[in-house]
Amino acid sequence: MTVVGIISDIHLRKEHHDEIINTLLKIKEAYRCHHEISHTFVLGDLIQDASPDLDRTHLEQVHSVFDDWVSPVTYLLGNHDIGTLSKEDVTSILDQPRSYGTVHVDGHPFVYLDSTDKNIGARGTIGIDQRSWLENSLPSDAIVLSHHPLGPFSLRNNVWFQEYPERGHPWDRKETLKLLEGTTRATIGGHIHQQSQSQFKDMDHFSVNAVSKETPTNSVSGHFGMFSVGESVDLQWRCVLDSGN
Repeated sequence: MTVVGIISDIHLRKEHHDEIINTLLKIKEAYRCHHEISHTFVLGDLIQDASPDLDRTHLEQVHSVFDDWVSPVTYLLGNHDIGTLSKEDVTSILDQPRSYGTVHVDGHPFVYLDSTDKNIGARGTIGIDQRSWLENSLPSDAIVLSHHPLGPFSLRNNVWFQEYPERGHPWDRKETLKLLEGTTRATIGGHIHQQSQSQFKDMDHFSVNAVSKETPTNSVSGHFGMFSVGESVDLQWRCVLDSGN
């Protein structure tokens, strides 16, 4: 059984800055103490966009934490990461040349996608280029990760997206899921700041709650996940802070 770490929606910002950094260090220790983590995927929104200079500084600080992590790390882009910076800026700061691709972890293929587009704000898209790439390059039995979740999750009681549920998922989710049918075991997303699980199109779908900004009144919540893949797949949701329970 292979276990990978899943972290999403860190939203490092001037407010609660030290608390967020300390929470990441607590998550690191939780991974170190309880599981042998083969890889960690950070599903985007590493920062809360404010200004180019501050955003660059905050990205560098997040990267510094993960530079000494318990496993190799792959970053996904979130909509807040590109609020004031270009995708090229972000991937350069994170020392990761591509915003989408495939990582094999203990022989299991994990496909990470870039669901961001500065022109459409919070709403996501996979886009024709990545869908074409998926059509030609998607490996069998893949685990597919994206910032905006591909799974059909209810946002009825979601404080961030209940009034605008179309902002919670990629606009081309239907087209993307059609490409994944028959070859993908599971999808994992963040963005919506809630933990969810569903099954659709013969795939398991998961979303992971936020490290911070779970709700407007819960500024730092400390959520993270541990995803297991072997004969079956499973995502365990965890929290390092009492306020996140």
